Amino acid sequence: MTKPTTKFYSLFQHIFDFYNATLFNGQLNDCIIVISRKNNVFGHYAPKRWFSTQDHETDELAINPSMICKHPLKELCQTIVHEMCHGWQFNFGKPSRRTYHNKEWADKMESVGLMPSNTGLPGGKRVGQKMADYSIEDGPFDRSTKELFNGNVFEGLFLEIYPDMVEEINLDEDLFDQIKDMTLSYEGAGKPKKNSTIKYSCGCSNVWGKAGLEISCLKCNTKMKP
Repeated sequence: MTKPTTKFYSLFQHIFDFYNATLFNGQLNDCIIVISRKNNVFGHYAPKRWFSTQDHETDELAINPSMICKHPLKELCQTIVHEMCHGWQFNFGKPSRRTYHNKEWADKMESVGLMPSNTGLPGGKRVGQKMADYSIEDGPFDRSTKELFNGNVFEGLFLEIYPDMVEEINLDEDLFDQIKDMTLSYEGAGKPKKNSTIKYSCGCSNVWGKAGLEISCLKCNTKMKP
């Protein structure tokens, strides 16, 4: 059996290699991919963060595991490509001051099929300090990601268990399926949705769904509240 660490990190290396080949013509150098928690940040890219006597200086691409279960996996892929565009600019372009997303980076993003937007929606500013993005319909990223998803590459993904998701360490099977369906969906996952789901609770069970639902728990016969 493949060990969890190997399985988990191999997935991210596979995604990096896939997009490097399909969107960057294999131009990007390998980097250290790390899982790192940072509040309200899905990922970041840091040039020359690591060093070894054999490989010399190596960049870092970081992903926040706390965000994976809160968004469709297409947005995880968007984040990886977003950071890979930073990697391209650090190594082949001219980045601006720290954390600023300039026109060169925005043009590269658009060329691979992601539209920069400070709001994450059409009509937002293409450059700025804090930037999101959305997938350009039938663009290079959109087409490549559909190919990636058709390969069932995410079947081995580990999802972080949040304390407010379940009261016990073992996920309820129905809840796990609900999280899996929400996370693995591709269609309609290109545009960020703000507060798309909320948690309802009765005290003995939790359910996630759209705002305004009327839900009762059959187990304790109590109305579930947001």
